Amino acid sequence: MNEAANRRLLEELGLRSDLKFLYRFEYQASFGDAGSENELCAVYIGKSLDSVIVNINEISQWRFISPANLAHEMAGHPERFTPWFKMEWSRLQDEYIGDIESL
Repeated sequence: MNEAANRRLLEELGLRSDLKFLYRFEYQASFGDAGSENELCAVYIGKSLDSVIVNINEISQWRFISPANLAHEMAGHPERFTPWFKMEWSRLQDEYIGDIESL
């Protein structure tokens, strides 16, 4: 799994990092007429000094945001975020914020 995560990080963002595995989660979400998702996901964290090179076939938008600013934006505009991201950001803040801040 670690090998796949590193491969996708390079393919999607052009980044290399020593990733740290945190946990797995499963979610199911419906998106109106667009369909639904039922996925098993793994969460990793890491740090890189590489410049981001976005693969536009995989990612439509990206930006850097600090954990504090992300929490503030999510509280004020939850509609901007996917259901699974809101759920997992809450867990990351509750259980792994020390790991994130140590990067």
